[in-house]
Amino acid sequence: MPLFTFYPCRPDGSSAAFETIECRDEAHALVRARQVLDDHMSAVEVVIWQGERQVGAVGRVADPA
Repeated sequence: MPLFTFYPCRPDGSSAAFETIECRDEAHALVRARQVLDDHMSAVEVVIWQGERQVGAVGRVADPA
């Protein structure tokens, strides 16, 4: 299975952690990114990489208040 790296990013774009996880495909990696985002409350988005290629990013839904 392909290996993906997930970087939970703070509002300033920095990331103090990362997780490397095997996923079936990019669609599964996007689902897993939401779980990583839920695990890192200080993060506003999770950026997903596969090797040197950025696969995508998943962000928090803004509160419409």
